[in-house]
Amino acid sequence: MRYLTGSLLLAWLFTASVAAEQTGLVVRDAWVREAPPGASVLAGYLQLENRGPETLVFDALSSSDFGRIELHRTLVEEGVAKMQPVGQLEIAAGESVSLEPGGMHLMLFNPGRPLQAGDRVDFSIQLANGASHAFEATVRRGAADEAHQHHHHHHHEH
Repeated sequence: MRYLTGSLLLAWLFTASVAAEQTGLVVRDAWVREAPPGASVLAGYLQLENRGPETLVFDALSSSDFGRIELHRTLVEEGVAKMQPVGQLEIAAGESVSLEPGGMHLMLFNPGRPLQAGDRVDFSIQLANGASHAFEATVRRGAADEAHQHHHHHHHEH
């Protein structure tokens, strides 16, 4: 009986890894920026890599911790940074895309619980071909601390 259970577990593990191989999508360094308590929008960042043979079209992203997730791009026009929603993101075979501060990023709306540094959040990416890819992100203080440090480096002229 123990042998059979082990075989089923192995079959399940094999199936799970094949599913990941089929999409060819690899998610690395996923993190969510910690926000003040009561914040209605958080930002998320990650690296997406397409190791598959064909272009992947990133269609939607969901998480049980957020009401809605949108992909946004930061554009600077005449010195003013603006957020522009990105409908779909294509990742060609062999290419990778970075979602990082100051560039493309995830806007995470209506968090269902207070998230603090060290917390983990589960996400699922839906691809246009119907496949999905689950991954986990860690909440970090991130660049908010750096911005705070820069604030103290301004020299005041008398």
